[in-house]
Amino acid sequence: MSEVSVVRDAVHAAQAVAELFVESTAGPVAARGRALVALTGGSSAPPFYAAVRAAPWKDKVPWPRLELFTGDERAVPPGDPLSNWGLAERELFAHVPVEPQRLHRMRGEAGDLEAEARRLAEELLPTAGEPPRMDLVLLGLGSDGHILSCFAGVASSGERGDRALVRSVAAPVSVEPRVARLTLTPFLVVTARTVVLQTSGAAKAAVLARALKGPEDLVACPAQWLRRASGRVVIVADAAAAGQL
Repeated sequence: MSEVSVVRDAVHAAQAVAELFVESTAGPVAARGRALVALTGGSSAPPFYAAVRAAPWKDKVPWPRLELFTGDERAVPPGDPLSNWGLAERELFAHVPVEPQRLHRMRGEAGDLEAEARRLAEELLPTAGEPPRMDLVLLGLGSDGHILSCFAGVASSGERGDRALVRSVAAPVSVEPRVARLTLTPFLVVTARTVVLQTSGAAKAAVLARALKGPEDLVACPAQWLRRASGRVVIVADAAAAGQL
């Protein structure tokens, strides 16, 4: 059962997710010496990064012990404005003492995205354990019900695929920007120790209600994978996004 935290607005949602970030990484670092984190992308990322930078506890985060990924990436180089990784570099990594060898970039500029998906999966496996588990997966919510780049209406979005940890996907016609993606798969959402979904705005109210309470259809609404998660699931929504719960 998901925990739902309703806050006043998008700024407070980002602050709440930032607090969950530090809370959810401290335990794994203490227990195993590291924490594996998949960072959110898209519109939820900038306010989250701003909240982390402004947090009074920022310097107490065990940054050198964090293995950092992005949940998905567009098929562009990191210097492109569309790059989730480039955004993380500018808005987070440049401001905290991360270890370069613990930054695991999806190479969106790779000519062969399927080969790049296999490469990243092979890089993830030695750190993620058996079975592979992320300690924290941070998610946003698309207006069509997608999470990561597991898009609504795409058959593979409804497949857990036990060993398909990373996939290359084409963006559907309805999704902007319409560029190919690399994405972690629902398997890593289902097995993660903690999953946090951050969403805000009245435009997300209906899809959030569908994700949490609607008839299950993992292809039509991939965010419903949260219902199958084995770990802790926290939904952080502002009052507008939570309006139909």
